[in-house]
Amino acid sequence: METKVNSNAKRTAKKIGLVAVISLLLLIPLSMIKGVIEGRERTKDAVTMEVANSYAKPQTVSAPYLKSYMAEEKTVEKSIESSGKQIYVKDYDTYCSQVDYTADVATDILHRSIYDVIVYNSNIRIVGKFMVTDKVINAGNIDFCFKLTDQKGFSNPSLLSFGGQTFNLNRKSDYFIAEVALPASTKSGDLIDFAFSFNLKGTETLSFHPSAVGNTALSISSTYPHPSFQGALLPNHRKVDDNGFNATWSVSSYNSSSYDKMGVKFVDPANPYQQSMRSAKYGMLIIVLVFVAGLFVEFLTRKEINSIQYAVIGLSLVLFYSLLVAFSEFITFGVAYVIAALMTTVALMLYFRAILKNRSAYMLGGFVALVYTLNYMLLQMDTYALLAGSLVLFLLLCVVMYLTANINYNKTIAKTE
Repeated sequence: METKVNSNAKRTAKKIGLVAVISLLLLIPLSMIKGVIEGRERTKDAVTMEVANSYAKPQTVSAPYLKSYMAEEKTVEKSIESSGKQIYVKDYDTYCSQVDYTADVATDILHRSIYDVIVYNSNIRIVGKFMVTDKVINAGNIDFCFKLTDQKGFSNPSLLSFGGQTFNLNRKSDYFIAEVALPASTKSGDLIDFAFSFNLKGTETLSFHPSAVGNTALSISSTYPHPSFQGALLPNHRKVDDNGFNATWSVSSYNSSSYDKMGVKFVDPANPYQQSMRSAKYGMLIIVLVFVAGLFVEFLTRKEINSIQYAVIGLSLVLFYSLLVAFSEFITFGVAYVIAALMTTVALMLYFRAILKNRSAYMLGGFVALVYTLNYMLLQMDTYALLAGSLVLFLLLCVVMYLTANINYNKTIAKTE
């Protein structure tokens, strides 16, 4: 009897070892599935870039500045015996002492093949002030300049109001420029007001640079309910609900630089690849839980599930993620998850029935369904997924400990002889 018990104990230990090896080997196809997801996401990014090149790229608006031109004489040595003077034109940049951006953004979704790309059309108003310096007063010409990332998204500009006068904005290379003039009797230290507006198209992201030397205020509003605030500077105040969002920034040159950005990215909450990848990260955990449940049922019923059958079960669990990605490209992620989970659960339940030939097959199938349900709940929690997942695992461990606490291995063997 003791020899028989020892033999069964060794066989059980060997089975557990084989199942552990199969679990590790399943990391290979699971990694391949993750590679497929990453590849599909890269394809989506390429499609987004293709749309952006045709529509308008993600836009960044730079703070306006004045470029003033002054003529200077410079002595030039022509030879040892003689010298002469040449006239050089030198430019100076004067930055805003105050700039306020207001952006009202309307979004749309463009479709390319099976992919969706979020684009926007915004109405932007920029107002601010320049402090006049001696160099500006003495300048021969003054240009009002500002820059965008992609000029083809620019349209319907208003006249530039500058110091009580109006001027036309024109495109010059990568900039928009207006040749302006100071009001009469302007002196050094005076503040000159400016204001203008325009429409701006872009893809996914809209950002703004603060003034290099002054204060900057930004207000962005939209009916889009899924913003992700981007850049080195986050909003001071924000309100986000199902009707859209409103966010405001207020910064100064003391806590920002002209290289910083502040803005928003319009996020697709139904991105199937991000959600599928998050789900696949739980793949090995699901495989281990189902294998442990299989070993547990095998131990209680003395019905054997051989190593090949464990491998088939594991491959079925891995194939779930391929089904999930494939379905989620055409329907919403939630529906795709239900369909893929239902197909996998039913297939495994029928397989368990063919192997075990008793009601424990339905228990195992129900456990697979429970695991997929818990996994979906974790995906919805996002921020609290790790905490919730750890608590669920702890509870499952407690259940296993309770069920196995009073099992006598020797008596179980004896009953089966």
